[in-house]
Amino acid sequence: ECDAGSILSAGLVAYTLKLPINQSLGFAYLVPYGGKAQFSVGYKGFIQLAIRSGYYLDIDAQPVREGEYKGRDKLTGKPTFEFIEDDDEAEKKPIIGYRAYFTLQNGFTKTVYWSKAKCEKHRDTYSKSAKSTGATNLWRDQFDLMALKTVLRQLISKWGIMSVELQTAFQKDQAILNPDGTAEYVDNPNADDGSIVTEEPKQEPKKELPKKEEPKAEEPKPVNDDIF
Repeated sequence: ECDAGSILSAGLVAYTLKLPINQSLGFAYLVPYGGKAQFSVGYKGFIQLAIRSGYYLDIDAQPVREGEYKGRDKLTGKPTFEFIEDDDEAEKKPIIGYRAYFTLQNGFTKTVYWSKAKCEKHRDTYSKSAKSTGATNLWRDQFDLMALKTVLRQLISKWGIMSVELQTAFQKDQAILNPDGTAEYVDNPNADDGSIVTEEPKQEPKKELPKKEEPKAEEPKPVNDDIF
């Protein structure tokens, strides 16, 4: 059971973004957390919003299977792949990582690749809910989808063009949305790597420089009336 206000608020955001909360579609989810409903955008939801923005010519996220990752280009450092053409043969291979890529309308392209071990480390570092023993745990039950989402978020947040809808999705994703419009990032309020968009980081107070003592003005000397 979850707080009705958090369910309603999450539903309104999903409606505004036109992302149906339907597990079979995978666009958006409601995840019970601490007696409230946590709003979560699926990787397919981010792809939908990116396509609607009109900035992207192509965008996708895919699992990478054993033998498909060929390392990094020695000149550019970009990851290279050679995908297995036979889908039946590919399905027999274990998943070793995840990649996300896009091509913008202006021709700019970018690809991000994370190994499965890196995704697991990211999960353990940035998601408290991943350790939940409750009935709903996306990292436990749908690890591949969450890993694809994580890599895609990294890609878009660092190199993509973000429409207003995409910015809203990033801000509301993985948050408990209160009826007054505020968001609680209870899963990990201190995430700073793009996994969760939180409030602006606190800035350290500026150190005040010691004030220079201004030279004291000289007192006017008394005028000797005898000279006049």
